[in-house]
Amino acid sequence: MPIDETRYMSVAWEMWLRRDWFAPLTMNFDLYSHKPPFLFWLINASWSVFGVSRWSALVPIMVSASLFVYLTQVLAKKLNLRNSAFVPYLVLGSVPFIIYSTLVMFDMTLGVFVLLSLLALLSYADNRKPLFLLALALSLGIGVLTKGPVAWLYVVFPFLLAPYWLKGKQNWLSWYTGGVLAFLLSGVPVLLWLVPVLKSSNPDFAFWLIWEQTAGRISGHMENVHTRPFYFYLPLVPILFLPWAFLPSFWTGISRIKEDVQTKYGLRFLACWIIPVIIAFSFIGGKQPHYLLPLVPGVLIFIADRLKPDMRPILTIFSIMILMVVTGQFIASQTLFKKYDLRPIAEYVAQHQDQDWAFVRKYQGELTYLGRLHKKMDNEQGETLKKWFKAHPEGLAVIRYYKPKEVQDYSAIMTIPYRGKNIGIFYKKN
Repeated sequence: MPIDETRYMSVAWEMWLRRDWFAPLTMNFDLYSHKPPFLFWLINASWSVFGVSRWSALVPIMVSASLFVYLTQVLAKKLNLRNSAFVPYLVLGSVPFIIYSTLVMFDMTLGVFVLLSLLALLSYADNRKPLFLLALALSLGIGVLTKGPVAWLYVVFPFLLAPYWLKGKQNWLSWYTGGVLAFLLSGVPVLLWLVPVLKSSNPDFAFWLIWEQTAGRISGHMENVHTRPFYFYLPLVPILFLPWAFLPSFWTGISRIKEDVQTKYGLRFLACWIIPVIIAFSFIGGKQPHYLLPLVPGVLIFIADRLKPDMRPILTIFSIMILMVVTGQFIASQTLFKKYDLRPIAEYVAQHQDQDWAFVRKYQGELTYLGRLHKKMDNEQGETLKKWFKAHPEGLAVIRYYKPKEVQDYSAIMTIPYRGKNIGIFYKKN
């Protein structure tokens, strides 16, 4: 699915061509500083075993999705909340899980390391063994290598707010000292990748990678950061509860939430995890719906604890959701998805790689993986295409356009519908 999946697959493809996992990442054979490397490592590892293909790139995603389901149930048991047996069905039938569990994106894998970090934190709360601090540091570090410093944000609030959910007499100096040490140590796996990358790149890349990817996303001033209003997540939060919010017993369980929070530390833990993260994301400039995916386990554990201990309605809704997904996927493959299929364009580009190529409108790697390209595609914008054709009279251009008059100066080799617009391959008229 363009443009996210095609971009990430293209970054993984260029890593495959370099055969160097510790070189700076590239997209369209230029430095790419928007994401860390862990998911691309996983994809390349899978390609090394199964060969380069879309399905083999999904192997790490499917493994992550399976671990996501399993670790959510483990967390439910660890929190000693009710109906943990329901949890796998709740996850598999959850709307966010269904959407993102088969997409080549970062959030499912990040969710696995968030869950591992929270389990390590809870284990450290039960038993102050240094081993659990090391587990917390390692899982956090790989989480940062998966999607950047945002991994810390998903875990820091349960750590800081421990006096509320743990209660009782605790050695808080030991707790906070150990936790801060774990967060600091989580930087070690990141540095093992970052140091050689910075040595082999330029200062500008270091600036973009270290500073802009954090400060730019928080402020919303970074290019392509998806700046949204403060209330962006407000209408999205209810989707985290679907379809299980339609169960009447869920709303019956909500009525006793006040008393249960006082007696169940697990509910207090979930509150300290989910609520502050959503508030923090609301203040951050860059927002996307999938940023909430690592919070889905907490929401579903909460839902399970609110339900009556009756599996029948769970299985009924679960079965309906699976049927809807299969049917919807089939219908979309025959209709909507065809408007996102760039393979005809990519195949033509791949067959003519010896030509000079330009892509009009911002190029985000849409064709690099699909066409298994081995060279850079020039990125042109509107009027600059005329200058490009003067310099490359035999060249070809991939142009995205709304109306035919936008390409009236060029001759078409092929055009197809694409994302509510059109895209085609053109050459300069004689």
